[in-house]
Amino acid sequence: MSGPKCTTYQLEQSFTVAELRAATRDAAVREATRRRQEAAREAALRAAAARDAAVRGVKTRNARITALSLAREDRGKRYGAAISVRVPEPLLIGSQSTSQLEAWCAETDGALAGAERELREQTARALAAELFAGLGGPAAGRRPVDAAELFADRPEASPARPSGTDGARGGDGAAREDVGRALARVLSRLLPDCGEEHRADARTAAARVAAAATLDEARSWLTETRLRVQRANEAAEAARHEADEALGLLHDLEGFEDTGETEADSVRALLAEVVSGRRALDRPLRRRAADCRAAAEAEAEQRYVVSTVTDALADLGYQVGGGFETLTVADGVLRLSRSEWPEHAVNLAVDRQGGQLRTAVVRTAAGRGDDDAHVDVEREEQWCRDFRELRGRLAEAGLRTDVQVAVPPGRVPVPLVVAPAASGPRARPGHRERER
Repeated sequence: MSGPKCTTYQLEQSFTVAELRAATRDAAVREATRRRQEAAREAALRAAAARDAAVRGVKTRNARITALSLAREDRGKRYGAAISVRVPEPLLIGSQSTSQLEAWCAETDGALAGAERELREQTARALAAELFAGLGGPAAGRRPVDAAELFADRPEASPARPSGTDGARGGDGAAREDVGRALARVLSRLLPDCGEEHRADARTAAARVAAAATLDEARSWLTETRLRVQRANEAAEAARHEADEALGLLHDLEGFEDTGETEADSVRALLAEVVSGRRALDRPLRRRAADCRAAAEAEAEQRYVVSTVTDALADLGYQVGGGFETLTVADGVLRLSRSEWPEHAVNLAVDRQGGQLRTAVVRTAAGRGDDDAHVDVEREEQWCRDFRELRGRLAEAGLRTDVQVAVPPGRVPVPLVVAPAASGPRARPGHRERER
């Protein structure tokens, strides 16, 4: 068991998690990284980061589309045909290019803004009509405000016209209609996805405006309505911010296997509730999500190390078993073989906790001649040369290594080990199908 025994590794700090994930999934990105082709490497990593940002953007907009669709459905049940907004369709992320995803996000932003504005205005008109319809007493005869008047480019509450300037109505009547118009415009600011409690609070104040016995009372309740709408929108904006943050955390936790049993699974379920508006993103959940994200980042780094090492070893002529990724991530041991080594192999383990590579030349078959010891030394010497080459390639890929324990070839007898279960050899990077 001579040669390098224990080698520590450390990843360059410049890598982002998105870049590590992309390099792990895409052989072309990893190849450019490993060969240190600076222009290609930097371009590939920039493309990986841009892709990750574009995917995040699509997920964020899909969530907003879902929230707006639910709000539109709720308003439709309440006001019927008065609500005729068409909400954009969400996008299923597939084989689209990064530029296509970015273009969809830009286009959807405009469509979402327009749909939300229409829903707010249609809801405000419907609510104003509902509030003013059938009122008696001082409110009798007051008509609902139509769309042209409601959203004309004019101040919220115009000064009351002097009495006698309009034959059809006096100054008090004009002032009341201005208050009614202002009320509808204030209601039109109410965000579609604000909570029902805040929405009901604003509706209550608006009803007091419509039923006010005096103009002063109506104006007082109009101010109160404006304040309640403002509070409702602040709460809705805070919920949107939390939903966006939760979406980002969910995106970062994608690398974990969904088993329904792990801490990450539990945190993902809670974050999904935040995105749907069913719970708040409180401090304990943030802390749990941060811990899971740190573990996800460590896993992304580990997978990058695994993929980089296996690619380099394959280039050096070693056959790497197909279970390497699973074994090393779980701190397992892998057997590396060469076609010209019928009786020898290399045991390799990646310690994700200690950041170490542990290697040893072993015998897979008992010797049958007097020159067995000489062959053992030759295999160890070859592994030492290949390991030096491996370290150079790892350095080019951003992995700095430092040999902690090494034994000169021939100092210790090479042990005989039991051959592991057969598995298909790992193909070279150029022959593997890229993951999309």
